[in-house]
Amino acid sequence: MRHFFVINPVSFKRREEIDRLAAGVCRSFPGPAGDLSFHVSRFPRDAVAVIRRFAEGLGEGEAVRVYAVGGDGILFDCLNGVVGLPGAELASVPYGRANDFVRAFGDGVAPRFRDVGELAAGEPLPCDVIYAGNNYALNTCTIGLESYAVWKAAELHRQYRGLLDALPGPLSGTLYSLLYFIGGMLSINNGTLVSQRYQVTVDGQDLSGNYAIINIANGPCYGGDKSPAVSAVPDDGLLDVLLFRSTGIFTVISKGFDYLYGRLHKYPDLISYRRAREVSVRSDLPLMLQLDGEVFIDTNINVRVIPAAVKIISVGGLRFKERVPFTPQ
Repeated sequence: MRHFFVINPVSFKRREEIDRLAAGVCRSFPGPAGDLSFHVSRFPRDAVAVIRRFAEGLGEGEAVRVYAVGGDGILFDCLNGVVGLPGAELASVPYGRANDFVRAFGDGVAPRFRDVGELAAGEPLPCDVIYAGNNYALNTCTIGLESYAVWKAAELHRQYRGLLDALPGPLSGTLYSLLYFIGGMLSINNGTLVSQRYQVTVDGQDLSGNYAIINIANGPCYGGDKSPAVSAVPDDGLLDVLLFRSTGIFTVISKGFDYLYGRLHKYPDLISYRRAREVSVRSDLPLMLQLDGEVFIDTNINVRVIPAAVKIISVGGLRFKERVPFTPQ
């Protein structure tokens, strides 16, 4: 087994932090040093081609465990490099600000996934993936206001990157969350997205309508502490589909907070929650699609689940958790 660490430099303030991390991995790694390799990602999607080239250099029958070091962005890239590679496994080493996917194992577990010794000895678990277009995602696929909010927040984060890096940890985290909040407020002011008309088919059933948010989830959490798809489990072979019907800005403002924290039972006439294998979404206007933090523009999207498409490394016997028993509405 080869162990390939792919590091996102954006998750670290200085190059010295990356050097210390690599040195710590070498000290903690329980196997031969020759089994270790490192790559610092140079640009978005760089990891996809790098992982493929690395796999081509493996000996016959030799497997690789890819460690995505950073946040959900580098995990997205590494997933798209790993899917389809025989014998390949994927580990999340969370050093980003949100690290949403590992929360599918439970809250507060991120530090355990930074233990290289535990990860190297960890157990691979079958995990479903979301397939949308030519991209794979582990955690979330959203359309509408949430996608626009992620896009605007990413713009703000780039604009204030210097300040985010300069502030102490707690203040930097507060500013990071504030910029996401501002991105959300900017999205609510987009009148088109608040109640855009979509042609939606869920496992063949026509659910077309005006929606502020369409959420097609494989994992329960995103945005640091939010969990709209509160019952989603990444290994059940199904996607959790939430349709947030909207008639205007007031609907989103008054009900949005409950939606974000999974209190969907309060609005059964407003928020539909079901499970499915395939969802198609079409719109006469361009629609904004968000996959694990990456944003794409399209007008015709087909999303489906690929059961057990990747092996995800767990530590300490942790399993994916269903936070709340699923109740369709």
